[in-house]
Amino acid sequence: MTGGPIQEFACFTDFDKELVCHWKVPAQTNCSKEFLLCYSKETSSVSNMCVPENEKDSLRCTCTIYPDYFVSGLTYILALQFNGTYMWNYNVTPALVVKPRAPKNLAIEKAENGNFNLSWEESHSHSSLLSGQPVIYEVKYWRKQHPTEVSVKEINYQAKSFEITASSLKRGYDYVASLRCNYMDFPAYWSEWSEEVEFHYDYQVKAEDILRMAVPTSCILIVAGSVICYFCFTK
Repeated sequence: MTGGPIQEFACFTDFDKELVCHWKVPAQTNCSKEFLLCYSKETSSVSNMCVPENEKDSLRCTCTIYPDYFVSGLTYILALQFNGTYMWNYNVTPALVVKPRAPKNLAIEKAENGNFNLSWEESHSHSSLLSGQPVIYEVKYWRKQHPTEVSVKEINYQAKSFEITASSLKRGYDYVASLRCNYMDFPAYWSEWSEEVEFHYDYQVKAEDILRMAVPTSCILIVAGSVICYFCFTK
């Protein structure tokens, strides 16, 4: 890192409480001792400090800034110090790097028609600029035993629920579902995938299944009966 450019520096915000910036560092780097991130609003000369921390894998430094407020036109001027020396400046407009929080309280229940109703809640507070904004949800679900066979559905309307049709499922299997969101007026990043919820599609014999089995069985019995009768008469 010494003397070299900052690698993979990026910022994102939940547009509610925090602005997070991170950058790549070599292994064994002590972020809090070697770096300091200074930041100020574009319209202010007051500078603030953020002491970065190492991420769990120790290969990135992360600084979390907690602004007093968010507005669409606000821009921050960032300056990064390495061992006391300013080495890089960066401007970031939070409205252009929004990464929403993942939906929360995911739940699923079986409906009377045999389908499964998936429901969730928005993670942002009512005071957030994202609250009530047009949003796109992406739902994915898969058989627990086959995690690579994923069904993905996009919901392009304001909703807090989604119906997983029984016809898209295989009976007798455990399923897992999750979803993420992206706000149409702030489309820079999708949220992370939500916590997963599991459900089981029981094997239940329906009327159409009985009919489907009965028709060929009846045909076989009729043919067999006809053959027996034929041999009986010929004897």
